[in-house]
Amino acid sequence: MISNKSPQYPAALAQKAADAIWERKGFEVVALRVQEIVQYTDYVVICSATSDRHAIAVADSVEEMLRRDFGEKPTSIEGRTYGRWVLLDYGDIVVHVFHKPVREYYQLERLFADAPRLGLVEPQWVREVSPDSLLQQAFDYGDELWASAALSDRDVADSEAEAAAADLQAAEPDYADSETEDDKASDL
Repeated sequence: MISNKSPQYPAALAQKAADAIWERKGFEVVALRVQEIVQYTDYVVICSATSDRHAIAVADSVEEMLRRDFGEKPTSIEGRTYGRWVLLDYGDIVVHVFHKPVREYYQLERLFADAPRLGLVEPQWVREVSPDSLLQQAFDYGDELWASAALSDRDVADSEAEAAAADLQAAEPDYADSETEDDKASDL
């Protein structure tokens, strides 16, 4: 195991987090080296899940594998209750597990557009499988309960994500119509 004092340690943690994500069938995994951009972490790992429950399961997998293989515990966990966006902060890395429509809405990768990507070593099946084919595999292997729950969560969460996006847009103040104190003073 790499020493936690080694400069390669954060990259090894990011790779292990990706392995845990793939183990639970998380998808669209990226690891960005952000140490030149932000002060709070070295790597940001971002992934998608098919439903809220799936996002929680993926986050649990990351937490379990990093604890087992590296003895690491997150300093903070946010969003686990609802599962739309679960954040695990390990200091050296921060893992974001998104329900796919929420990831599409926030587009977190755009914040780190200049960050180089870590070349993650993907399992072979990752290159061959899409999220919809994961659902089909669940049906094919007799796990109708999981697949139908994931499908119903996807439908419900999609409409919830759309409603949340509309609420966020409605709640944003319209600064174009407001006058500042300087504007009022210049009118005098």
